[in-house]
Amino acid sequence: MKLPGIVLGLAMLVACNENREGGGGEKVTVATGRAMVTVAPRTPLAPADEAKDIADSRCAMCHGKAGKGDGPNGMTLNPKPQDLTTKEWQKSVSDAQVRSVILKGGGAIGKSPLMPANPDLESKPAVVDELVKIVRGYSP
Repeated sequence: MKLPGIVLGLAMLVACNENREGGGGEKVTVATGRAMVTVAPRTPLAPADEAKDIADSRCAMCHGKAGKGDGPNGMTLNPKPQDLTTKEWQKSVSDAQVRSVILKGGGAIGKSPLMPANPDLESKPAVVDELVKIVRGYSP
């Protein structure tokens, strides 16, 4: 049995499966060397769940899990990531500005260009709305 071929095939199947947006629920069968593997397509996440996953995997890297600007990547940045928990900052930005920064990055509204854009979310307004709620939820 060729283990590397099977592992590569499974990795490719998982990667392709993760990019599917539903697809009617049919199963996908892929030949991986000598084995046939059947995997059900990944069910799309609800917007709130997808937003939480994004906040945990992208936003928290700089802003930290609690939004305090203390994420592992944020420690090396200058300027430091915004502390999203302060009343002053929360009052200083509108939901539209938060949405714009999420989608277009900090430079789009005169903030730090180190805050990256997320153009992949342009087609997911419900997910962006949930991310705005998460940011607002950091308020004390």
